[in-house]
Amino acid sequence: MKKYNCDEIKRLSYTDFISLIKEENRPSGGKKTIREIAINSFINCDSKVLEIGCTNGFSSLEINKLTGCSAVGIDINKNSIKNANEKIKLNKLSSKNIKFCYGNAEDLTKFDDNSFDLIICGNAISFIENKEKAFKEIIRVLKPNGFISLVPIWYKKKPNNKIISEVNKELGFKIKCYYENDWLNFDKYNIELYYKKDYSFIYASDKEIIKYVNKMIDSKKHLEVYNEKEIKCIKNRWINTIRVFNKNLAQTNYSIILLRKNLIEEEPEIFLTKEA
Repeated sequence: MKKYNCDEIKRLSYTDFISLIKEENRPSGGKKTIREIAINSFINCDSKVLEIGCTNGFSSLEINKLTGCSAVGIDINKNSIKNANEKIKLNKLSSKNIKFCYGNAEDLTKFDDNSFDLIICGNAISFIENKEKAFKEIIRVLKPNGFISLVPIWYKKKPNNKIISEVNKELGFKIKCYYENDWLNFDKYNIELYYKKDYSFIYASDKEIIKYVNKMIDSKKHLEVYNEKEIKCIKNRWINTIRVFNKNLAQTNYSIILLRKNLIEEEPEIFLTKEA
């Protein structure tokens, strides 16, 4: 692993910094989200799962732990793939049932048609440039009646431009502002909106952010090669990033969405229901 000085730490791209600190990059809602996806997509030990944009492998590892399914995670960041594969051994899981490799959602040619029971996309679709091409590939490798899970973050109303600029600066690219309706129409892909549940984020205090960063960075054994000054640089950068994301998430909600690949067109429902 390359060791960086303070100036280099400040200049690292967001993805390279995340790779450096080996942040798990959990989906919104963390473990309860993965549990909800597993339960409502009926995954079991015979199921095959593909995760798009797996970063350090949290979702694939967790769903494998819960169900014993076979899981493959792909990402465009090779350092993240290395980190994810290391976590298989650390978690004492079988490399026969779970693996991580380099891959792009817009080109899934390494996978055959109708290969997976569930494809986990998290919020990764929001950052894919050619969504049309990616969705066609995802649907191609999904088994008939299989599920696609999305966990999109969406703005409740037009967001504050200053906060959006800060997020863009942190990420190193411009994000597109999505709203709830952007995640409700999948008719053109001939897939069914099978399940949707909405959640809001709890705003974190600055004290909570600092406590989280200190505990997280101090727990990373691989960062023990850095001196006190360099660790402080790492912590300060992560604190500033979390502060920006915290302000941004206060403007948003997120949804857990399951889409199903149907073989035939079904008639619509008219008498809809809600929890009493």
